[in-house]
Amino acid sequence: MDVVEPDQQKQRNHHRVMLAIYATVVVLMFLLQVRNDQRVEFYFLPGIPFPESCFSRSLFGIDCPGCGLTRSFIYLAAGRVIESFSANRIGWLLMVAVLIQFPYRMMAIRHIDRGQEPPFVRWHTPFSAVLIVALISNWLLKTIGY
Repeated sequence: MDVVEPDQQKQRNHHRVMLAIYATVVVLMFLLQVRNDQRVEFYFLPGIPFPESCFSRSLFGIDCPGCGLTRSFIYLAAGRVIESFSANRIGWLLMVAVLIQFPYRMMAIRHIDRGQEPPFVRWHTPFSAVLIVALISNWLLKTIGY
């Protein structure tokens, strides 16, 4: 019987939790719909929209860099690319990042089980930075009218 190091178990659990979170995002993309008033609701609970989730928009009346991402993901799941792009121009890029997580997290767990360092560890920070810069750049361009 193999002895599992506490650090290995912690890393493995982290990747499993992240897989569960990303799987939830993907499942929700297919269970939600965008109403005509741009609010989001479950398909099976029509007429009961989610409350506003953006504090920036509800408190200050301005969009944040992430505004429209939920709608963008829902539209992508429905194959409505133009609407997705209109909701948030970076939604497609973040969806690619979400989908990449599945093979990455499974590879990471496999490497940890073998006692190896997970692959692409040095890419976490640059990958995250690119996504953040893309979101902020898109928000700035949208704010000035582009």
